[in-house]
Amino acid sequence: MGVRVLLKLIDGVWGLISMIPSILAVGGFFASRLHPARYMELQWLGLSLPLVLAINILLIGYWLARKKGWFIFPLFALLLNIPYLSAVLQLPFKKIEPAGRELKVATYNIQQGGDGELSVISHELSTFMIEEKVDVLCLQEFPSTGEVQSKWIEELSNSLPYYTLNSSSPGVMQTALFSRYPILHSQSIIFPDGSCNRAMWADLDIDGQVVKVFNTHLQTTNLNQHRIRPSDNIDRAASRIIQIKDMMNENGVIRAQQADIIRKLIDESASPVIVCGDFNDTPASYAYRTIKGKLKDSFRSCGKGYGYTYRYLRKLFRIDYIFYSGDKLRGTRYYSPELEYSDHKPVIVTLDVDFMPFSSRERNRK
Repeated sequence: MGVRVLLKLIDGVWGLISMIPSILAVGGFFASRLHPARYMELQWLGLSLPLVLAINILLIGYWLARKKGWFIFPLFALLLNIPYLSAVLQLPFKKIEPAGRELKVATYNIQQGGDGELSVISHELSTFMIEEKVDVLCLQEFPSTGEVQSKWIEELSNSLPYYTLNSSSPGVMQTALFSRYPILHSQSIIFPDGSCNRAMWADLDIDGQVVKVFNTHLQTTNLNQHRIRPSDNIDRAASRIIQIKDMMNENGVIRAQQADIIRKLIDESASPVIVCGDFNDTPASYAYRTIKGKLKDSFRSCGKGYGYTYRYLRKLFRIDYIFYSGDKLRGTRYYSPELEYSDHKPVIVTLDVDFMPFSSRERNRK
């Protein structure tokens, strides 16, 4: 009897300990729903969701194999985070009806080492976009001035003749939008937080229909600049950890405030909307959820497999997005190739641009 009681006690203690990942996963669920300015630490749970959910999956298997009821807690945590899972993982064999009239939209953060390296890749990247038959291209951290910028404009405008640029100040990397279709109006979005990151919108005339395209570059994480190095001693490493924590908390709040601004502009648009950009945040973040709102996430609509766009940090994170108005547009193909030009991958999405609302179209077919 004593052994049985001891084993039950061990199971109980282990069961309580195994609830910790479930609790962390619940916190990760709320990370996208609560503003970081008020709940700053939750963003860390959002960032750690891939690992936390993986642990919960292992615990479900463990407790089911043991035929113990403790599996209910990690299962609940997993089911609660299905919206997050669908934003990073899609079945590879789903079938999607091809587009009737195609519009190819691409977004890419091309920064890698400065203007010198950008000069080298301009021809290669423009050739790639031509081969992909891209109609609208949103670039973050576009060359700011001089011959490098002129070369990029010359290369890209061969196939995308309409373009608009914006920056926070002279000499600072810009956001840029290139289009096969005429740009009717465009405007910079200047964030009031002193950030060097910027956004813009442009109204495009796509065969008589106005579509508002946002090109968004939210506050960076600055993680690479403050990462712990093998040469750091214990004191230096501890100092860097504190710096990273404070910096990530501050930047998370800034991104959330920037997302609020973008959301307001989206809500004010009377035209169908496409949102492109580098959010520097995952689908478990407040920034992602706020900007997406009722828009469609192209990866969730037509992506396949595991979706990531940041090539470092074990390829765990999707931080580059294309959203669109689901009542007038429909995603039919999501493509994110492993190019070597940047630490980001480009995102290329094919949209069906029959601007009749899809519900009406289905009724007409019937």
